[in-house]
Amino acid sequence: MVGNNKILNSAALISLLVICVVNSSVLVTIFDEWNSDGPYSHGFLGIIVVCYVFYLQRKKLHIKSLSITEYLFGFCCLAISFCVALIAQLSSIQQLQQLALFSSLLSLMFCFYGWGFIKAYFTPLLLLFLIMPVWSLMQLPLRELSTAAGQWGPELIGIVVGRDQYRLSTAGGMFDVEPACSGLGFFLVAALLAFCVGYFNKLSTKRTLTFLAICLAISIVANWLRIIIIIVVGTFTEMQHFIVQDHLTFGWIVFAVCLIPLIYIARVYFDDSQKANNTQESIDSEQVSTTTGVSKTQSIATFALLALFVTAFYWIPSRFNENYAFTVPSLSNYEMAGESKGYSPNWKPYSQGASKERFFYYVKEDVGFQVYLADYVKQEQASEMIFVENYLYDDQFWHDVEDKKLPLLDNQYLQQVNLAIVQRSQARYRMIASWYVINGVFTSDKKRAKLAEVQAALVGEPGATLIAVALDYDGQNSALAEKKLSEFIHSYLNP
Repeated sequence: MVGNNKILNSAALISLLVICVVNSSVLVTIFDEWNSDGPYSHGFLGIIVVCYVFYLQRKKLHIKSLSITEYLFGFCCLAISFCVALIAQLSSIQQLQQLALFSSLLSLMFCFYGWGFIKAYFTPLLLLFLIMPVWSLMQLPLRELSTAAGQWGPELIGIVVGRDQYRLSTAGGMFDVEPACSGLGFFLVAALLAFCVGYFNKLSTKRTLTFLAICLAISIVANWLRIIIIIVVGTFTEMQHFIVQDHLTFGWIVFAVCLIPLIYIARVYFDDSQKANNTQESIDSEQVSTTTGVSKTQSIATFALLALFVTAFYWIPSRFNENYAFTVPSLSNYEMAGESKGYSPNWKPYSQGASKERFFYYVKEDVGFQVYLADYVKQEQASEMIFVENYLYDDQFWHDVEDKKLPLLDNQYLQQVNLAIVQRSQARYRMIASWYVINGVFTSDKKRAKLAEVQAALVGEPGATLIAVALDYDGQNSALAEKKLSEFIHSYLNP
């Protein structure tokens, strides 16, 4: 047995540092979210609180030798976390990478300390999870509630509000309820506050959850008030008031005001610290650490798994064909009017991190088609084929009319492609069809493409290409335009 407490702690610390170094790019994405004006801007303040609570709990860890069953559970969790982290890295899914990092760190500590680590540090671990930027799924319901409140709130005082999805319009202007306006930041800060109060005021689990419900309710109402006030003031001032221009700062001011009753409620109705202090001394005496450590076999197995993960993390992405480029088919039914140009005079798509971008021009019976190819030798975070900042048209000049699927008949590669219909003027429309090619896999589905990226990276062929075809028309006969576009794509896929 490894009987020295310092050796055990040193081994755990070294393992933590190795995981953090390997996932340094993931840590950078977390820090970027904390440094932004988004819903996770409280992250740096939150991590200070987390570290402080970890420090306060440092003597609560009751270390003992791990049973085989307990260790195997932690080992399996660590192996699964490493696999998820590797898949997330190969597919460049940021939030999955962040979740896998948290899970890997937690599972690693479990392999060294077992359930005692979870019990001793449950509160700081929960607080750490709350400041992780992985809660974007909450934005959709919160955004929906906020938009509804922004509509009926002003109507209570006689302001007529029209709604088009997440856009609200009044006589004084238009208001877009963006995802950043969902109130997710208020929601997470309120949850963080509730668990901090529960910890420092020695609340029971039931009373902590009760206070959590109160905090979350007030955070939602605070965001509703912010949106309602902005719409009302913006309507009467024709969008000129400073709270309309700097609505983020105004929102935090409203939330800070709403914290005042929360602080009062916590002090008066949710403070059991005095009662808990009477029994704290006896509790502390029962929680003296008696370290016996983990076995050498368990330690070696943990380090072996960590070494395997580090090797795979660097070796798998290192294999790629630096000369990869999609092979352009030769079309017999269409005349190529322009070949392999690096730009287009009237089409400005954007693919961040693409190794090469090419434009081709085809003509048949006075109907012109533009083909855009964005080749990726390999993909990594923020330099990937499917990325939130990529676009197929500039929305400053083109207005989105419709997004749908364009079916393809009698095609062995694809049954349908993505189709965006955009408009620039009354008589100028454009259809843009797009799909993805990853190591011979053709798909228009983003999830299927991400899976294909992982499979391609595992076999050492991560090259991928975004293919987009644009057809301009006057907007009079969309069915005919779709038919011509479908015929061209069929010929392009089956030359």
